[in-house]
Amino acid sequence: MKTNRRDLLKFSMLSGLGAFGSFANASPVSEPANWDEEYDVVIIGAGGRGMMAAHYAAEKGLKSVVVEKLSFPGGSSAVCGGQLSIADSVIQREKGIKDSKALFREEMLKVGQYKNDPKLVDAHIESISHVFDFIHNTLGARPKSVNAVSGMSVPRAHLYYPPSNLLTQIFNYVKDQQKVPFLFNTPANRLIWDGRRICGVKCQKSGKDYFIKANKGVIIASGGFQYSKELMEKYNPLMAKVTPAGCRGNTGDGLKMAQAYGADVMDTNYIKATFGYQLGSYPDSVHCYYAGAIIVNHDGKRFVNESKSYKLLSDAALAQPDEYTFQLFDENIRTRRIKEHPRNAMVLNNKDLNEGKDAPFCFCGKTLEEVAKKAGVNVNNLAATVKKYNEDIEKTGTDSVFGRNSLTSGFGKPLKIEQGPFFLYPTKPRCIATYCGLRIDPTAKVIDVFGEPIPGLYACGEVTGGVHGAAYMTGTALGKAFSFGRIAALNLAS
Repeated sequence: MKTNRRDLLKFSMLSGLGAFGSFANASPVSEPANWDEEYDVVIIGAGGRGMMAAHYAAEKGLKSVVVEKLSFPGGSSAVCGGQLSIADSVIQREKGIKDSKALFREEMLKVGQYKNDPKLVDAHIESISHVFDFIHNTLGARPKSVNAVSGMSVPRAHLYYPPSNLLTQIFNYVKDQQKVPFLFNTPANRLIWDGRRICGVKCQKSGKDYFIKANKGVIIASGGFQYSKELMEKYNPLMAKVTPAGCRGNTGDGLKMAQAYGADVMDTNYIKATFGYQLGSYPDSVHCYYAGAIIVNHDGKRFVNESKSYKLLSDAALAQPDEYTFQLFDENIRTRRIKEHPRNAMVLNNKDLNEGKDAPFCFCGKTLEEVAKKAGVNVNNLAATVKKYNEDIEKTGTDSVFGRNSLTSGFGKPLKIEQGPFFLYPTKPRCIATYCGLRIDPTAKVIDVFGEPIPGLYACGEVTGGVHGAAYMTGTALGKAFSFGRIAALNLAS
């Protein structure tokens, strides 16, 4: 006898607390007697992905609502690095930067160690160019700079800093111009099944159950789960030991709601921390290694090729015996980083550092010996490390120990570390996002464990897997949120 999803879900509902009682909380939720509100589309999450889905849904004439557990919009997108990777943009062309969608694709797959789904990568690259047109032409937003950072051989990361400014523009446009309602302090906790498809969402509003009907479907845009210790330990125990950062609303709600209907997941084994965070409870991130810094441990020795993705740098740092490691750079590299990256400039353009003094987050010395002693780093080893590195760069342009021959992913030439003062910047990895989750197809439909789409259910952004693979290129996390928000809305409308 052939059994389909409808039969299984019907049986699950009827079973209640019977033979499958231990799984009752993961059982599908049937339609309520009365709906509180009714729309074409219900979007779960008011981050960049949810806002973009709402924008494109409205463009197609769909009546949608965005429900958000927090009291404000933005999610992870508002606290990210603010970089958006796009290939062959008008901004790149104006700056004489030669790029192409083919090169973008090649490098995304390479950074992802070919574990990402090429069809999702293709869909993302095509969609993000359309989103950029909306940002550039309709909103009139302009990036502060275009940078070559983790995973790219040409400057491709368009920096919108602070990202909250861009998110505010999008939010105001969707809310005021397109009249899309946002329900804040309204956490979604279950998807609703009508016997054929996902048809709505059960939320909590003012402490009571609140049912919103979705005539065409639901888009999960709820973010990742780095703040759920339970899910982190389940999918990657090593990362559960790393301090989380980013949006505190990222507790895996959407992931679990979809899993109740058999949703598959991708890339959960590739959850990685991000290298570059200073010590402290509310740290900033600085990536001076992409301007020429080297990374050393307390023994004064390098342990990694600094041009790699900061996700892979994090893996190498976590393998060290020390709680934290250091970025070592000189005045020339500090000045370079200040000029090229506004976000890092806010930290590095510090009054004490400008005067050649220690800052609360960084050691400074006129000589390598002085800064090493202050930081508790092996003086002799650090001197030998720098001497060897400088000799390699001067003779061949390539580090002979770890093979570094660029600043990042083939872009830029390594620099010698020789102009005092010298700086040792204590750095820890932090988990700012999970970059994995629900399996989707190129139309943003959520796919179940049997490889079939779950009717009426779409997902976008950080709650999804498959786009990044084993590691991600800078600017593709915010990009994925925007691009698949668009894709989900357009395909749901069709």
